[in-house]
Amino acid sequence: MKYFSIIIYLFSIILFSCRGDSCDNSPDISGISMEVSIQRLDQEMFELDNKEEISAFLDKYPLMAERFFRANEFPNDSILVNEIDKLVNDPYVDTLFQQTQQAFPDLLTLENEFADAFRHIKYYYPDFIPPKIYAAFSALGTVGADLFVSDELIVISLEHFLGEDARFRPRVYDYILSRYRPEYIVPNCVMLLSNKWNATDMQDNTLLAEMVYYGKSYYFTKKMIPCLPDTILTGYTEDEIAIAKENEKLVWSHFIENELLYETSHDIKPRYVGERPNVAEINAKIPGRIGRWMGWQIVNTYADKTDASVTEVMNKNNAQEIFMQAKYKP
Repeated sequence: MKYFSIIIYLFSIILFSCRGDSCDNSPDISGISMEVSIQRLDQEMFELDNKEEISAFLDKYPLMAERFFRANEFPNDSILVNEIDKLVNDPYVDTLFQQTQQAFPDLLTLENEFADAFRHIKYYYPDFIPPKIYAAFSALGTVGADLFVSDELIVISLEHFLGEDARFRPRVYDYILSRYRPEYIVPNCVMLLSNKWNATDMQDNTLLAEMVYYGKSYYFTKKMIPCLPDTILTGYTEDEIAIAKENEKLVWSHFIENELLYETSHDIKPRYVGERPNVAEINAKIPGRIGRWMGWQIVNTYADKTDASVTEVMNKNNAQEIFMQAKYKP
């Protein structure tokens, strides 16, 4: 898919939104006003001519410097200034920057997607104050990261999300790389924002608690972006979703027979909720992170069985009660 055309990108979003993923339960948010403007610090950074201007840039955006560039981790400010100076003057980095500008000539689509998601959040949480959003550039993590999300600030390192046509791409495994595309930006940010409302019992270290935690984050994201395709929400391909659904009973039997729900081992739990291409312990065809997907099924079943509201689901911090009241059984 080409990302040099905003029209093509918009068309792809429409296609995805209409592909069998229902958004009929979307509330009426038409009366909620929300304007989102993403400040392009990526462009501002590449207009800096010397180290003095770089230092002034970091002083101008202290939250960005602290949270995204992790300025506090450097022994002194000059080290970060030198790193950014080296970055913006590197000809190879400039090639990546120019391709990023071609792929994202403007951010209107992202702004509209954020505005829609924020309206939904405001509907359920009237006190919600949208965070500032900055577009950034980190040379694929050389300085900074791909995303930073907090209650007050979102920073998007755009060059990570160019898609398959990019000359340079993030150095991650292929099964993760497929998620570094433009359509994942807003859902990923919303999922990270969900932490604010995802009540969790920090004393519960069981696999079930982690499954329910991730399940609630999926549930929240789907509610805030009702037309979001399950492929984008879960990071699974359509084939992987089909496999997960077809083998739901097999996976659940594995969890029950091996008494995994109340497992607390930090060696065992990541096998089911961590990033992996597959879960060979069950079957090589079972996609990684299957525990997160199962947690989503549990949370959805709980919400349906109890008729709980979105805020009630997110405020419920007892994973065991959610599981018991869901009476989940594939």
